[in-house]
Amino acid sequence: MKNIKKIVSIALISSLAISIVGCSNTETEVDKVEKPSKVIEKAKALDAENREIEKPQMLDKIAVTCYGGATHELVVLGAGDKIIAQPSMDKFQQLLKMNPSFKDILDPGSFDDVNVEELLKVSPDMAFVGITSKDGNELIENAGIPTFTMLIGSADIDRLKKEFEMVGIMLGNEQRATDLIKYWDNKLEMVKDMVSKVPEKDRKKVYYAGENITTASSGVWGDSFIVESGGVNVTSSLAKGAKGSEISVEQVLDWNPDVIITQKREQGVSSFKEDERIKDLNAIKNDAIYQCPIGGFWWDRPSPESPLGFMWLASELYPEYTKDINLEKETKEFYKQFYNYELTDEEYKSFF
Repeated sequence: MKNIKKIVSIALISSLAISIVGCSNTETEVDKVEKPSKVIEKAKALDAENREIEKPQMLDKIAVTCYGGATHELVVLGAGDKIIAQPSMDKFQQLLKMNPSFKDILDPGSFDDVNVEELLKVSPDMAFVGITSKDGNELIENAGIPTFTMLIGSADIDRLKKEFEMVGIMLGNEQRATDLIKYWDNKLEMVKDMVSKVPEKDRKKVYYAGENITTASSGVWGDSFIVESGGVNVTSSLAKGAKGSEISVEQVLDWNPDVIITQKREQGVSSFKEDERIKDLNAIKNDAIYQCPIGGFWWDRPSPESPLGFMWLASELYPEYTKDINLEKETKEFYKQFYNYELTDEEYKSFF
């Protein structure tokens, strides 16, 4: 009898154990079914038109249909080898040295003068376009090519840094963008600290001239370029559009700038020095006319290299306050970090 009870007890225990295990397995499967699947949000970024652009599933082939530093930005943010079409970069010989493949890729035109049929032949995953070419951009969109609008020359410092962040998201290279923004913050703060020590009475009045003495580069960026470098922008009262403003010689004489800066040109600054109308300007009498350098891009325009331009101008305006800026060292370090390129002494000298 005892043996029978013992056998029954063992059977009951075994049955209960099997039941528990069965329930346990069933609950685990139910948990798996009921647990919501993980939703992976697609990366999005705001472009210069304030459009929310979704990062394409694949972004291996990029077209550029604008100037204004867009190509340079893509290169610095790690996508130079993905550019398969863009306007000619012949103006930027240093950029071509660092990216020789740019010499042979498709030139689809630029801005509103873009050849969409040629673009379609290379099937870009996305086109990076300029904010000023709405008609051309619309043609590209209508052809089924997604676009991301760039600020080009209309940027100010804060908006350009924001664009770095957004393009970094598009390219899947957020860390590179973060590093670039940090570099900007550090270098601009360094310049600001140096020029803050210049007494107000010693601040230089700066005129940023275009092709000739009566064309003022009065855009937002030009104002930032001068002011952040410690100068007083004589054209600050003019409307700050992206383009220059036509002014009179009399207005320039009234401003009487201490320094004239202009874009680098083949003829140099001879046209200013030889202009009898402005021979009494302080800038002319003191031979204080400077051409802004060109590296991978113009240093006086918005691009990833712009901090080098701020350091250059601050050094020209106030050499006694900026002795700690070693521009050659700074330039070589920038090129190594962001272009992955060892700049030679000869290449550096050619910028000026």
